Amino acid sequence: MSRGKPVTRPTRPRAPRPVFPFAVTLRATAMIFEGDGRPVLYICAEDHGSMPRPYRVPEDARVTVTAPRPLPDVHGRMLLPAGSCAAFETATARTVLHLRAVRACRELLEAVEAHAQAVQAWRAARAHFENHAGNGEGAA
Repeated sequence: MSRGKPVTRPTRPRAPRPVFPFAVTLRATAMIFEGDGRPVLYICAEDHGSMPRPYRVPEDARVTVTAPRPLPDVHGRMLLPAGSCAAFETATARTVLHLRAVRACRELLEAVEAHAQAVQAWRAARAHFENHAGNGEGAA
């Protein structure tokens, strides 16, 4: 047996870990304000057994939606074409969820836009509060 260099096997790149384990289909999206006033996105997604589960979207997640544009303007239930999806990505994780209904897609787009505006307003309010608290004015 040779005592030279150790033998290493080539490794295949691994798929990134999932942001939402076991989730496959997006069903609902909501923006909720937590106790400190911070806006957070939550989703409800089904797993392979059609069991809905709630998930908290990480703050650093980037959301990409692939769907027909413009979305059909319908009041009843309408399904999206195959291939419509929403991708949630962080620096270390990625999950792609199927989008089946126009309602779920529209709900996600509206929630992501509202969340972006709410985060900006929350940061501005937080900075204003911290600035005044540092000057001794504080909250009454």
